[in-house]
Amino acid sequence: MIQQFTFVLLLSTALFSCKKATVIDPYFFQNVIEKIDLKSKLGPFKKSDKPFRIIDAYIDANLLYLQIEYKAPCSGEDSFEFIGGPLYYDEQNRDARDAYLYIKSSSETCSIFNETKIIDLRPLTSVEQRDAEVVLNIGGWRTKMTYVYIPQ
Repeated sequence: MIQQFTFVLLLSTALFSCKKATVIDPYFFQNVIEKIDLKSKLGPFKKSDKPFRIIDAYIDANLLYLQIEYKAPCSGEDSFEFIGGPLYYDEQNRDARDAYLYIKSSSETCSIFNETKIIDLRPLTSVEQRDAEVVLNIGGWRTKMTYVYIPQ
């Protein structure tokens, strides 16, 4: 009886120890799950055609998730740009950059629209090197955000 119990115990241990659950981060194999709405770029700042409000902002890997509220046109003809300014050193001697969202709009407005824009931040890094950091001062957002470059 003890031999049968020991055999069943060893067999069940062997069977259940072989099962392995592996969770893989989707960015590990560069499989971007999210649809990128716009790619950031470097350039001169310009005034936005349309006022907007940033409700929430966070960075995940190389992507900035920017939840905004603005008056959308009935035709849906707005276009967006996310532009970063020149690189400078902040008060703590870190690489920093100002960045702004611009909405080019048509003259018509229909209703207030709330949506999240997904922005690729890779062009705003100081150097394309793993763990390169840049502090982003996003116009209209209350806190500075540290962006750490993750190579493709």
